[in-house]
Amino acid sequence: MEWLKNLIQQSKSGDKQARRRLLFTAGLAFIALALVISGQIQSVPTSLPKARKSLDISVGVGVQYVHITGEVIKPGVYSISPGTRLFEVIAMAGGFSKKANRDSINLARLVTDGEQIEVSSGSSSVQQNALLNLNRAVVADLDRLPGIGPTLAGRIVDWRKANGGFSKKEDLQKVSGIGPKLYKSLSNLVTT
Repeated sequence: MEWLKNLIQQSKSGDKQARRRLLFTAGLAFIALALVISGQIQSVPTSLPKARKSLDISVGVGVQYVHITGEVIKPGVYSISPGTRLFEVIAMAGGFSKKANRDSINLARLVTDGEQIEVSSGSSSVQQNALLNLNRAVVADLDRLPGIGPTLAGRIVDWRKANGGFSKKEDLQKVSGIGPKLYKSLSNLVTT
């Protein structure tokens, strides 16, 4: 801080270069403060999860986000780099809770920008010989249906949110990617 005092003294004495440096420093401080207030600069964790070998830091450009909910220690929105795997996001969220159904998700899969991931509890909504309720199932539950992968499971959840739910199981055919053949194989496994 001594350098700042000297800079102020020099600018008061009429030193034009000192005045320019002072204005430049004040401008930088103002921009930094504005970024902190607007949330563009966030604190960087002092320790990284064991799963990450490096941390890509960028402000605004190229940053991706994923929302993790359910049975994790710290549910929330996390910034990720392209190529991040689900086990890394789980680590960022503090790991599984005691109630988590660890078999309900594929930890090795890539996560995508804007994705919402729900870690279900040990009492999964997909049970042996039970029908899967399309209006309550999470992506992990839908992913276990024959012919449905994580992308199509996500589309089912998105359609449900956009249309206020499924009024009948036949509405499943309105989801992009589910044709008559796939619907026929699922119709005896789902309900509304």
